[in-house]
Amino acid sequence: MLYTKDGYPEINEIVKCTVKKIYGNTTFLYLDEYEKEGVLTISEIAPGRIRNLREYVTEDKTIVCKVLRVDPKQNRIDVSLRRVPIPVMKDKLEELKKEEYAERIYIDVAKISGLTKDELFEKTYEPIFENYLTVFEALYTIMLDNSKIDMFKNIDKKTKDAFLKIIDERIKPEEVCLKKKFHLSTYDIQGIDLITSSIKNSLNPLNYNKINIIYLAAGEFEIKITHDDIKSANNLYDDFIKNLEKISKDNKLDFTFSE
Repeated sequence: MLYTKDGYPEINEIVKCTVKKIYGNTTFLYLDEYEKEGVLTISEIAPGRIRNLREYVTEDKTIVCKVLRVDPKQNRIDVSLRRVPIPVMKDKLEELKKEEYAERIYIDVAKISGLTKDELFEKTYEPIFENYLTVFEALYTIMLDNSKIDMFKNIDKKTKDAFLKIIDERIKPEEVCLKKKFHLSTYDIQGIDLITSSIKNSLNPLNYNKINIIYLAAGEFEIKITHDDIKSANNLYDDFIKNLEKISKDNKLDFTFSE
């Protein structure tokens, strides 16, 4: 791992664990992010009766657990597997995957800079964790705004340039999807044509091709906007609504939208 955390985890914290040993109904784990041992009892592995413990845990398997109790005096950490919802588990694994990706970027930048990976991290970790929760989040921000590289005040220009080059090559913007519903209807005999043309004429000035309008039911529609960031998606939605509001008024259509 690129870095480990000091001290002990917080109660209810979600942690990555590696199964080390299984004795009877007790599983001993290694909390990778803290470099400490944890204990997982059979009652905290899964709901209901467990017939075969090894269907859930085996030596060297990576699992995601929730911290239940921490006793620094006895150096004991009790964790639970069954209390981690699947979406939370997926989010944690995705976060760890991104941190591993960030570590590979550090390894390659270190080769160019003449430093070791650990030396490079030592020079850069303070501004990262002053402003961001993870290393990947910091690198992602630098990808979006290259001037953010200047937060690394303890590395030279050659190393900064190496960071920028590798970050821009390896990290791509993550798309977000904004979905909103709106109502558009009329009693006019040419209602379908009026509604279709109103939506089309509201979209045309936006000049953006990642917008879909989905028909849900009579008079009910959904707009779906895919973009690199939520702010831009919201701006496009606001512009669409302004256009459609004006055109609907001109065409005497009944128009409402969700805030």
